[in-house]
Amino acid sequence: MAWWKTRLGISAGLSLLLLPLGLLLNPSLPPGPLGLLWLAGALCGLWTPAFRLLLGGAATLALLVGLILFTPLPAWLLGWLEVRQQPQPADAIVVLGGGMHCGAGELEGSSLARLEKGLELWQAGWAPRLTLSDTVGEIFGDSRCPSLGRVALERVRALYSIAGPEVVLLPQMRTTRTEALAVAEVAQRQGWQRVLLVTTPAHSRRAVGAFRRLGLEVVSVPSSEPRFDRALAQPFDRLLALTPLVREYLGLGLYRLRGWL
Repeated sequence: MAWWKTRLGISAGLSLLLLPLGLLLNPSLPPGPLGLLWLAGALCGLWTPAFRLLLGGAATLALLVGLILFTPLPAWLLGWLEVRQQPQPADAIVVLGGGMHCGAGELEGSSLARLEKGLELWQAGWAPRLTLSDTVGEIFGDSRCPSLGRVALERVRALYSIAGPEVVLLPQMRTTRTEALAVAEVAQRQGWQRVLLVTTPAHSRRAVGAFRRLGLEVVSVPSSEPRFDRALAQPFDRLLALTPLVREYLGLGLYRLRGWL
């Protein structure tokens, strides 16, 4: 067999092993771009420097997965990301956007958990209103994806009808940064003094930092974590925690570089 056929086969396998890195950064990556990434990696492996890079990347990924599965490292990293405080009376409960199942037009588990926590705080009387993020579809990889905030609002209205909380929709939301800017603008206009910030635990440190950077008084009250058991007792839960861990630590670095924290 010609050397290039052997090299191509090995490169295709290594490229396939590295694809989870792309999914860690963007779980909603469509099959088309994902397949092109795999093909590009396989073909680039015919070039010796790129082949060595694939080998190094695969070895690094194997080491990372081993550390995640068999050591306490993920629990330590996840614990540092969480900012949890006792609720206090506030002017609004800010429910940050999570994920969407675009095909079904339904809220993903993290979005449901955040909404549930926000409504729990409202029912307990900590604040009279909620803010919801009226997202654009592009952030989920599909311009036709329904607005997360509007789907959540429909759910609130179905549960409470006119007896539910006042809801403020934040338009054209794309990131935690745009949510912070929108809430800061509404808070200044409405004279809000304090907000309760609801997001999933791993996202709470970056979210709190982004909001406080704009001078907002924020109390962090995270939701439950629906994607995995936060005790991380089982290897599978540790593996599931890898996506938010990678995204949040990269997000913290990016936000600091841009001066958003």
